[in-house]
Amino acid sequence: MEISQHLLKEELTIKENRVSNLADKLNLDGICLFKYMNYAWFTGGGTNRVVTGSERGCSILLVLKGKKYVLAPRNEIERITTEQVQGQGFEAVTYDWFANPIEELKKIVGNSKVGSDVPIPGLEFISDEIDRLRFSLTEAEIVKAKEVARICSDEMAAYCTSVKPGITEQQMLAELSGHLLNNGVRPAVLLIGTDERNFTCRHPVVTDKKLERYGLISLVGEKWGIHITLTRSFYLGKLPEDLKEKQLKVNQVDALMIANTIVGQYSDQAFEAGKQQFAQCGYPEEWKLHHQGGAIGYGPREFRAGERNEIIQENQMFGWNPTLQGTKSESTILVQKQGTPLILDSVPKWWPTTNIKVNGSEIVRPLILEI
Repeated sequence: MEISQHLLKEELTIKENRVSNLADKLNLDGICLFKYMNYAWFTGGGTNRVVTGSERGCSILLVLKGKKYVLAPRNEIERITTEQVQGQGFEAVTYDWFANPIEELKKIVGNSKVGSDVPIPGLEFISDEIDRLRFSLTEAEIVKAKEVARICSDEMAAYCTSVKPGITEQQMLAELSGHLLNNGVRPAVLLIGTDERNFTCRHPVVTDKKLERYGLISLVGEKWGIHITLTRSFYLGKLPEDLKEKQLKVNQVDALMIANTIVGQYSDQAFEAGKQQFAQCGYPEEWKLHHQGGAIGYGPREFRAGERNEIIQENQMFGWNPTLQGTKSESTILVQKQGTPLILDSVPKWWPTTNIKVNGSEIVRPLILEI
């Protein structure tokens, strides 16, 4: 997928302005970005990672008033400047791989007052403040998020219809991961539970167990640093009535949380709505048995419900994931200025869904697919 150069340039300009404005607000001379999520965000999808899953990478970004620096060791600097931040106006600073990068950074910073997204002696730790810069997506990021959601949705639906009894969770992980990676999407989280494990494991990390009838797949896919989450379930044969009823109830919880994710309101409003709906469904303590999801974007979760109570920004994404023993409902939503949030992931027309009316709006949630 091609994104217009105009949108990409606009994205980078918006982010530079956000960083500059934050520095001014905090009376800082500059801001330093170590974390992968901030590196990817500020560069429009670049990466400083060599080790998959590491919080920090081999390259550092330093934004001082009127100047931007990219730091990396000599064995990495050419790759970083030509493949990750090409044409973005960074001045390259390099050093031996065995040198201390913090000491090299401080040579540039000098006596300047600089904030950082990780704790570094001599720098001001401002991780939470930097986090909030990422929450509201630019127009280019929305285009990217929709593309990641499309790939994840299509590959997930197609794969669910292909599985056969006897396949192991590990085999399913390998096969679905391959389909995603072929489309440039990295599975940051891929949980697959089969049969009774779905009733005993809220996070079904894969095992060698073989599928009999019931499968549940939870995915967080990432491309350009942007994460999209979704869960789909399938049943080989006639779906038991109790399982069908549980899925409907957990979908209702999810729908209430989605409808209460509103620009300008605190994120805990959605969390509280979910708790209330659990009680109305007859499961008042169920929310305590698994986390309920939260904001998503440049991390699989930017923060989870109950951890931080943040004011919701326009064009911010959330991934609520309520569970009711054995079932789960999960999608990625984009909070719009007005109206019900936009659900970014989707299912094909042939996939069963339920329409749930909330405050005059209909929210569509996927049901368990019978195969």
